[in-house]
Amino acid sequence: MRIQKNTDFLAVLLMSIVVVGFTLVTPVQAQEEPTPVPEPAQEEPAATAEEPAAATAAEPAAASEPVAKEKGVPKVFREKTLVTTNGRAEMNGYIELVVTPNGEDPIRVRANIVAKTKTKKITKALFDEFNFALGDRYKVKQTGDRTIRITAKKKMPPVAIELKTQNLAGVSVMIGQG
Repeated sequence: MRIQKNTDFLAVLLMSIVVVGFTLVTPVQAQEEPTPVPEPAQEEPAATAEEPAAATAAEPAAASEPVAKEKGVPKVFREKTLVTTNGRAEMNGYIELVVTPNGEDPIRVRANIVAKTKTKKITKALFDEFNFALGDRYKVKQTGDRTIRITAKKKMPPVAIELKTQNLAGVSVMIGQG
């Protein structure tokens, strides 16, 4: 009886190994496709004695055409900008903004935020970072629990503020005209 149970167990084990092996091998075989053979390139006919001048004149014209560059989102420069935060941090993270004075190098502003931080403290952390990064050239004022106003002082260029990275779940940042 004991030998019968062992052979039954071994038979079931062997069958399950075969089924699992077949299941793993079959999709791999189904995905394999022969690599396509590229079609032979068509050669251009050789230029005759009259055509070389025209062919060489056309080549520099094609090479001198400017390559179209992708344009990103246009920057909006403002004298007064309002940054509004809303929400509560669900986990540790950061908010990174880029402040670009018109015609100058961009300035990165990054605020590290701890989990469960409320809107008022997130706004305060951003205010402190803006104040430090912009110095006395721009007036930075926290106008409430959620908003920060950045104003260009006299003879200072207007700024464009953009959200570079936000790795902070549960918090939204809006940038608008102030």
